[in-house]
Amino acid sequence: MIKTKISVIGLGFVGLPLYLSLLEKKFKVIGIEKKSKIFRDKVKEIKDIKKPYFGNIKLDRLIKKNINKIEISLDYKKALNSDFIFICIPFHIDKSLRVNFEEYYKTLEQYYKKVKKDSVIILNSTVPPGFTNNILNIFKKKKIFRNDVSLVFSPERVEPGIKYYESITSSPRVFSTNNNIKISNKIKKLFLKIFNINKSQITEFNKYEEAEFCKVLENSYRAMNIAMIEEWGVLSETLGINIFQVIDAIKTRTTHSNIMRPGLGVGGYCLTKDPYFAKYSSKNFLQKKINFPFIDLAMKINLNMHNRSIQKISDIIKINKIKKTLIVGISYTADVNDLRNSRAIDLLKFLNKKKLSTSIYDTSIRKKIILQNKVINNKVQFKNFELIILINKNNNMKLNFSYLKKNTFVIDLNRILNNDQIVIIKKKTKNLIILGRGDL
Repeated sequence: MIKTKISVIGLGFVGLPLYLSLLEKKFKVIGIEKKSKIFRDKVKEIKDIKKPYFGNIKLDRLIKKNINKIEISLDYKKALNSDFIFICIPFHIDKSLRVNFEEYYKTLEQYYKKVKKDSVIILNSTVPPGFTNNILNIFKKKKIFRNDVSLVFSPERVEPGIKYYESITSSPRVFSTNNNIKISNKIKKLFLKIFNINKSQITEFNKYEEAEFCKVLENSYRAMNIAMIEEWGVLSETLGINIFQVIDAIKTRTTHSNIMRPGLGVGGYCLTKDPYFAKYSSKNFLQKKINFPFIDLAMKINLNMHNRSIQKISDIIKINKIKKTLIVGISYTADVNDLRNSRAIDLLKFLNKKKLSTSIYDTSIRKKIILQNKVINNKVQFKNFELIILINKNNNMKLNFSYLKKNTFVIDLNRILNNDQIVIIKKKTKNLIILGRGDL
């Protein structure tokens, strides 16, 4: 066991995998959650090895392997003797720029005021540029600023899906100590021990704002990219061409490899909110205010993107009097047990309003029922449905189209089907629709 003591505050989508990775590295680590019934139940759920918690094979195996070592407490005082404290609680924002600042600040303040001398607190959340300096200014105004405790900003870098755990442990890291050389050296040594990275994969910024800016910009770029491709998907369908073939040709140029593809819409926790942090910074931290028309337009497009798919499905249901429907993949992306901002949920609500008999096939979701609809976690018989809507496909999901009925409709909203599957489906039914493909 390594002597360095580490605490992870908030055992959610970022905090719990980080906590498990620290256990694997033999660190003395404790996880802290809020003192409430919700989080007490959550701790029990984590420790219940009979039920997979993540829906991710690697992480669920880690829980099972380390079940006797897992130390999770609802008492924040147990973290006060730590050398390093990772704050992994989310900083929320919505399109009206409402945030959970008070809640976040109070959590941070209770550790900052009472943690032992020479502790380092690492903010591991996505926050608006200017946030960390603003926190320090509040500490100074309240006369609780401490020279013997350091604040570091280093955002989480998580890739949901099959590489979820590896993204926590092996992604390049960025951080800032606001040019505190002594603490910077501490952080570099720590990161090289706890993450599977080398020195060249650690980027240090002189200012907190630069590290904060880095995370917000990378997620904003991705959200803008998705918004941009939406209208090209509409154009490709109108022109009768295969946009995916075009995109694949573009991607042969390494300078253009990041181009996105059409889909049901943007979901999850990060891309649906992070671009708003730029607007929040301008409103709250800058003397000269800045407008963000590109962010406003892109976020509006992303927020409404799924309506195009719903309209296609609505037309199919109305014309063909569909009764039995199957959604394949209900989480916001493949291989995650996460329904946050999932556009598939919006689609499910629409189908429920139409009073259809709808089932869900998703092997990563722990729930058995979602909005009164049954979740199927094992084999599914496609022949039992009149409309099959493909949204995402987990790594261990089997899609067998050999027994489709002649009049079954198959609609692919996220390029789930490969060429062989398309050939099989077209032999069984003429009712195949793929978003972005006008050539079918």
